[in-house]
Amino acid sequence: MSAQPASPADADRHMADLAAADAAAREQALDVRVSWLVQAPAGSGKTELLVQRVLALLAHVDAPERVVATTFTVKAAAEMRARVFAALVDALDGRAPASPHRARTQALANAVLAQDRIRQWRLLEFPGRLYIGTLDALATRIAGRLRVSTAMGSV
Repeated sequence: MSAQPASPADADRHMADLAAADAAAREQALDVRVSWLVQAPAGSGKTELLVQRVLALLAHVDAPERVVATTFTVKAAAEMRARVFAALVDALDGRAPASPHRARTQALANAVLAQDRIRQWRLLEFPGRLYIGTLDALATRIAGRLRVSTAMGSV
């Protein structure tokens, strides 16, 4: 545990340092060249960060099927999916972002919409092209595509 700041000025500096570290970590999480595991407490903005990550990945791939986003619960996966597509719709409608985080989300969504037009994905018409689901469901999908091998050969 860190020591308590000695003065209000020290507390302000400490909070500024924490905010800067948080901003840097968020920016790193958007680096599409690296895989990330995001862990944070409730209410910290991790779903928004994950939405931004999915949008950043979509802006850099040749097909939406190349992006796989997983979480532990069906509820969390549904929330993430809803937010990704809401961000795309908001960007398409030109809605003004309400915060700097939302402005970043909208910029990323605009980049995805540009890719969508260029590559003719029609992602808003065919949302099933983007996989956002649970780890269990992903494992089931993968297992369902594998051949079953027995002592008597493959089935």
